[in-house]
Parts: sequence; C-alpha cells; structure tokens
Amino acid sequence: MYFDRSRQLRYALIALIAIATLLALHHYNRAYAAVHTEQRTQTVTISSAGFLPSRIAVRAGEPASLMIVNTDVKPHNLAIPALHIKSIELMPSQSTILQFTPSTKGQFTFVSDIPGYPETGYQGLLIIE
Repeated sequence: MYFDRSRQLRYALIALIAIATLLALHHYNRAYAAVHTEQRTQTVTISSAGFLPSRIAVRAGEPASLMIVNTDVKPHNLAIPALHIKSIELMPSQSTILQFTPSTKGQFTFVSDIPGYPETGYQGLLIIE
C-alpha cells in the first residue's frame, strides 16, 4: 500500500514539474517574441516651422515606422532621396505611415520634395545606427 501511494505521489510530482516547465517555456517564448517583433513608431510633424523633430534615429536592419502628420496649410511629403523612400503627398491635416527597413548605416537628409520645396526648415536628418 505504501508503494502504491508513493508511486501516485511520484506521478503527480512529475506531472506538476512538466506543467510548470511548459508554462515557463510558454511565458519565455511570448516575452521573447514581443521584444523582437515590437516596432516603434516615431511621429514627424510637418508644420509651418518645418519638420518636428528634424532629427530621427533608427537602427539598421530593424523595421522603422514613421507617422507623418501635415499640420501646415500647404501640401507636403517626406522623402529620403538617398534611400529612394518617399511618402505620399499629404494635404493639410492628413497623415500617413511610412514603413521601411534601413540596411545602410549613416546620416541621410530628408526633405519635402513637393515642387517649391525644400524651403528653410523643410529638411531633416535621418540617422541610421
């Protein structure tokens, strides 16, 4: 009888350890996936004063997401000519999301290249680290 009871306890303990291990692995995988798939969106406002902020930093090889918001009274866009990246033309009060994955480290100028620009202030610097 003692032998049967210890066997039952052993099986219960093995099952408990297996469940705890599976839960720990599940939690670790979810936390790992959340950290490595998180994409940070940076907001760039185009106003009568130009781009705010005028410097943006992203990491090479990681997805970048820029929310471009035009608060000026004129149409604008955001273009990074050296990387061949360009947003759509934004009318006043419009916004868009520009997504890309930079592969080259360096500093690149971004502008509003709608005809008549870039005016003073309608230029910025993208830093890819």
